[in-house]
Amino acid sequence: MTATGRKPRKDQQRNREALLSTAREVFATQGIGAPLDVIARRAGLGNATIYRHFPTREALIVEVLRFNLQRSSGVLTVALQRPAGWDGLVDYLSWLFAEQIDNAAYMSALRAVPAGQDAEVDAIRDQTVADLNQLIGRAKADGSMRADRWIEDVFLALSLNETLATTGHHDARSASLRFLELTLAALATDPAPAESTDEPATIVALRRTLGTELAGLPDPD
Repeated sequence: MTATGRKPRKDQQRNREALLSTAREVFATQGIGAPLDVIARRAGLGNATIYRHFPTREALIVEVLRFNLQRSSGVLTVALQRPAGWDGLVDYLSWLFAEQIDNAAYMSALRAVPAGQDAEVDAIRDQTVADLNQLIGRAKADGSMRADRWIEDVFLALSLNETLATTGHHDARSASLRFLELTLAALATDPAPAESTDEPATIVALRRTLGTELAGLPDPD
């Protein structure tokens, strides 16, 4: 419904959906600070149209965040259906680590819409935390996750993983995959033994970038 209580015309609804779809794509690659006129232009619409539907940048961010949280909620729902809590936790964290690398707006949009600003966002966000805590509790209960690890440890790992996508790392995906492996090993009570002493593909990939970026080591190539 519009602010006047009337059902929006079909063309108005199409424009709104086009703007939201384009905003999700642009924010994912450029972050939530991307110019709004870029979004309007890519959607094939004028600047006036985007401001008619979303009077402020914050209004648009809320809608994109709502979509992101709904996707996350869907992944968590599937994870909670796994018989073993640890398996569900691994599934969700694997998705979330990758989402941070693929979607530059994921965490920044969460911070841009603090608690109390939007009731629906608050409800989904609170449920996400509750579901994640449930997964952690189940993993601890079946002995798969260390008793001295907490949801804040997961938040810390997510904070560090986000920097891989925002600091211009040349191979953020390989770095994130390796960091996920290390994070899961730190959470697990009995990490799976290495199947091989051969260097994993993530290490081989990072050898070409990480030492040079971190400490100015010579490029091995």
